[in-house]
Amino acid sequence: FGVLSRSAQIDTLVGSMEILSTTGGTYIKNLAKDMQEASGFAIDLAQAFSQVSLASSAGLSTKEIEGLTKVAKGAAISLGRNLPDAMDRIFRGAIKLEPEILDEIGLFVRVNEASAKYASTLGIAAGDLTEFQKRQAFANEGIEQGTKKFAAFSEIETDPFSKLATSFADLAQEVLSFVNKG
Repeated sequence: FGVLSRSAQIDTLVGSMEILSTTGGTYIKNLAKDMQEASGFAIDLAQAFSQVSLASSAGLSTKEIEGLTKVAKGAAISLGRNLPDAMDRIFRGAIKLEPEILDEIGLFVRVNEASAKYASTLGIAAGDLTEFQKRQAFANEGIEQGTKKFAAFSEIETDPFSKLATSFADLAQEVLSFVNKG
């Protein structure tokens, strides 16, 4: 029951992503697959959908989602963490403007500093930034810091067991979705 229930929740998430795709103009399924590829296939499609959903609802662009995914991969490799945990922390930290969450991954982004830097590129005062612009500033600074800090780890391949586990999880979801429809 628990396995089928979890599978049904994932099916519901996939359905909601298709609705979001039509209303938002971005094909979320492709974005989730791109996220899987950027992660070195260390996350399954359900995890990718969940992160894409969170990031899209916060207004992050495709480029920012891909950038944060690459930073998460580098952080996971360098810190010996699993990628889904690193992704969750980086995406939640960037979206919620919570430096403490990013601190746990080794990124030390400060809202005021990121906002001032972003505002200067726009030619406005930091106090005039909207909440969306502050989130953009924070995400951009996180991507910039993370890209520099974890650049040495970008070429390290995902371990084959993580890839295999991801493939099994995606295959199992396809089978369970079929069973749930029946």
